[in-house]
Amino acid sequence: MAGDASEVKSRTDIIDIVSGYVRLKRAGNSFMGLCPFHKEKTPSFSVQPDRQTYHCFGCGKSGDAFTFIMEMESLGFREALAYLADRAGVQLSARGFGKPDKPVRDVRSALEEAKKFFCSSLEGPGGEAARAYLARRRIDPEEASRFGLGWAPQSWDALTNRLASLGFTEAAIEAGLAVKGDRGEYDRFRGRITFSVNDDNGRVVAFGGRLIDGEGAKYVNSPEGPLFNKRRVLYLMDSAKKAIRERGRVILVEGYMDAIRAHMAGFTETVASLGTSLAEEQAVLIKRFADLCYISYDADGAGQSAAIRGMYILQRQGVEVRVVMLPHGLDPDDLLSRDDGPAEFDSAVGRALPLPLYHVHIKKNELRTPGRAIAAREEILSGLASLSLLDVAEHIPKISRSFGILEHELKREIDARKREMKRTSAYDEKIKSANYEEGIEGFSNVYINKGQSEREKHALDLECAFCSLLWHDEGLRSRWDCGELGRFFSDEATRGIASALMSGDSPAELESRWREIGETVCFERLARGDAVVDGTGLRPEFAEKVLGDIRERALRRRYELLKPLVISGEAKPDQATEFRELAGKLKGRR
Repeated sequence: MAGDASEVKSRTDIIDIVSGYVRLKRAGNSFMGLCPFHKEKTPSFSVQPDRQTYHCFGCGKSGDAFTFIMEMESLGFREALAYLADRAGVQLSARGFGKPDKPVRDVRSALEEAKKFFCSSLEGPGGEAARAYLARRRIDPEEASRFGLGWAPQSWDALTNRLASLGFTEAAIEAGLAVKGDRGEYDRFRGRITFSVNDDNGRVVAFGGRLIDGEGAKYVNSPEGPLFNKRRVLYLMDSAKKAIRERGRVILVEGYMDAIRAHMAGFTETVASLGTSLAEEQAVLIKRFADLCYISYDADGAGQSAAIRGMYILQRQGVEVRVVMLPHGLDPDDLLSRDDGPAEFDSAVGRALPLPLYHVHIKKNELRTPGRAIAAREEILSGLASLSLLDVAEHIPKISRSFGILEHELKREIDARKREMKRTSAYDEKIKSANYEEGIEGFSNVYINKGQSEREKHALDLECAFCSLLWHDEGLRSRWDCGELGRFFSDEATRGIASALMSGDSPAELESRWREIGETVCFERLARGDAVVDGTGLRPEFAEKVLGDIRERALRRRYELLKPLVISGEAKPDQATEFRELAGKLKGRR
């Protein structure tokens, strides 16, 4: 696997990989952007093309192309290797991608074969009824092919048999294409127009099926499986992401046909959430590509409460949400199907309301109804309190008038709910900061918890930078004794890296070993160190000074740990002696 990983890495450009998720701008020898791993408004996410690593100076996330894809897509190393190999055009060896991952490969192959089967069925003799239905919906064969539409025949097991003949019996079930019954497997999709659901890289991960006549559920969708998590997918994102970047906005609709019709009408920045309940993962996906989102859902639908919750989730991700209100009873597909529909829709987008004002708008009748007004006000206030002051401030005058109260009274109500929200999350914050109680242990993962002090952040930066200097300069590795040095490191990963390098292990050997066992933290620490070295201009001749600072911080941590025991008289004799010695050493360093 190590050989495969090296080959894939050599043919992968981290700038291309990260640019698929983050808008990067050149800053000297590196590139900067908003961190995809935490919310921020000032870019602190740095990508170094020379070293092929990334580091966030805000949250501490670091790594290379492999760890980036593993984090962003929630993949294991093997899956990330396969993903990047596919992008780079590298054929993995059997050792690099062995039996543990074959089921996933088979599921992907089964999905691709199913798409071919559905598209072929639509074009064939048995697809006449489906073609007639699409024609009535004003979708011609060229558009059907463009959007990967297909036809699932009425047959009980046509697709299942086709996949079985290719050796994909189990994969068909895992992919949600076949269902196990008392009398064997049968097709999940029968007598339906099919919609290919792709991930944002254009690979099919699921299907939706729409009934065109007869009885049954109007829509049937693939269940979640090895490749499909509906919370992480937005329909047509693979087709829309270029237009989204160019236009600086995304239009979010509810259903398959809404999105398809919008693309046909020229609104190619449109994606569909396939329901009104927007998940946080989908909000993160939108944030990767745009800071402005126009949402066009059915405002009269039963899913209004879920839609509002999703809108607030998106706004809290740092995306400005504006809600498009269409004529009563129409969805985007209905409106855009009209001759003048595109112009009407564009006008509606221009009149879209900011989320706070939209929330008040849809609750205006309840706000005027005795017995319902209190609940409506509370819902709106809770939503407003979950947003930043900047998101709400400009709307305070209009909202206060709708509530029939003064502006300062509305601000007081919002502030009260913000304080309540902080109290309810105080316990979680206490747990986060407790990781650094003694200042010695803490970095159980690469995130820097909110409770960590600047001194602790700097301590880890120094250790990571020292490891980076050792990694890139063989001459430094024999200058110090690894046993004596290791006790000064507060972080287990940096201690291990430094000890291994000074014990004679080469970077190539360590990288191969880490890849083999799926180790990621060491790569993250080195990437963080690379960022510190590049950002501060550290050179190998400064290594002794860096190590001196690491030693001093270790002595100070021990001093601060013993100090309360000595002051309270609880220190043992050897601890008291050690405390006096430490005090002398630290005084001598001033």
